[in-house]
Amino acid sequence: MPEGADRAPPLPPDLERSLTRFLHALDDDRPLGVAVSGGSDSLGLLTALASLLPPRRLVALTVDHGLRPASAEEARRVKAQCRSLGLRHETLRWDGPRPTSGLQAAARAARYRLLGTAAGRLGLAAVLTAHTRDDQCETLAMRRARSPSDAAAGLAGIPPATLFDGRLWVLRPLLDISRATIRAHLSARRIAWIDDPSNADPRFERVRVRAALEAGPADPADLAAAAGIAAARGALARAAAAYIRSAAEVEHGGQVRIGLPREAGPAVITAGLEALIDLCGGAARPLDRRGKATLRAAVHGWIGEGTGAADTLTLGRALLRRRGGALVIARENRGLGILRLDPGGSGVWDGRFLVRNLDRHAGLIVGVGREPGNPPLFGRDCGGVLQTSSEDWQQGLRRWREDEAVAGGFVCRRLAGRASRILPVHEWPLAQALAELVGCATFPPPPVTFSDRATASGCVTLR
Repeated sequence: MPEGADRAPPLPPDLERSLTRFLHALDDDRPLGVAVSGGSDSLGLLTALASLLPPRRLVALTVDHGLRPASAEEARRVKAQCRSLGLRHETLRWDGPRPTSGLQAAARAARYRLLGTAAGRLGLAAVLTAHTRDDQCETLAMRRARSPSDAAAGLAGIPPATLFDGRLWVLRPLLDISRATIRAHLSARRIAWIDDPSNADPRFERVRVRAALEAGPADPADLAAAAGIAAARGALARAAAAYIRSAAEVEHGGQVRIGLPREAGPAVITAGLEALIDLCGGAARPLDRRGKATLRAAVHGWIGEGTGAADTLTLGRALLRRRGGALVIARENRGLGILRLDPGGSGVWDGRFLVRNLDRHAGLIVGVGREPGNPPLFGRDCGGVLQTSSEDWQQGLRRWREDEAVAGGFVCRRLAGRASRILPVHEWPLAQALAELVGCATFPPPPVTFSDRATASGCVTLR
């Protein structure tokens, strides 16, 4: 127990139980990062963990987005509080130009990018965030308003763990704990927190939903239903992963051929095909409700449980063609843009390939050829002109595997769909199967052991 922890008021019993269970389930003894804004939730998480772990096991990380005049001073206040606890603290600043639109999304992406870089540099097992049961209720209320169907994926709620950019596990150990419990813990220890003024701004949907929930608390059955949906989606992801491993192969140009064994069942086949559409299409968003319904109907027809299934189907920027008892899935031949990289720059082309320009002097242009599956082609940018006849013009057909990734002054690596950017823990088995299929880097397992049993407020529970 940290020095002085025995003199502090005890933790609320449910908070102590939840965090103790979480710490016992950890499979990694490296230090843990804690994202701390100075608000009640994150400060409560940090101080509670400081009561249970030695200081060397914790690193507090504050992201200063620079979007409010008070943000720098708030970061300094957090640093002072960490100093009083004997904890290491780092402020991560978002520098550089800001977009003229989509600022909140850009700030969120920058936050996880900064946290991921810090976690790698500091050798952290994961970064913990202080999402609470209140956050879970608010999220479910917002998603239900947009997608009232009980089967909607979003109604699984906030997952207890998410992998960002294939490298940073973000863990959420407080999804069972109320904000009131956390604030009672802070008040008992006379620890002041910072109130972000945006949390009271009714222009934001979450603020309005929070006010409505305070007027009439969420039904516990909603949390239980969310946990059930998440557990069911986890089981389906594992079954779909097994289906892909047994029935899919990559053909020339990156297109995928997969069998349609009736014994796999329509739900598993549909889940597997939806993942392959994401992989081959590279779309920024998953299929909408209409797209999902179209795919389900087609699968029933293809395996003989329905009628009128077309032999060719386009969904999520992917082209599906029936060939006997199998499907061939490839990127459709439209909307294929050009990516221009500065010397030393990097970017994602078509949502499917991560490209880094290793040349420090010449730009790189990534375009598309006419091969099946639409893999990328590469050319050097000489004064803005694509030199298609030069020796630098190369096909990327054999540049996808890690051991063959460097060629001609650039690196091109296949991505495993949206999972390469953001991966909820219950979808991890399916993402692994996609990565193995196309030979890209696999995803690190979560550093905490989960069971398959659903809880009343989380997607899965700790063992």
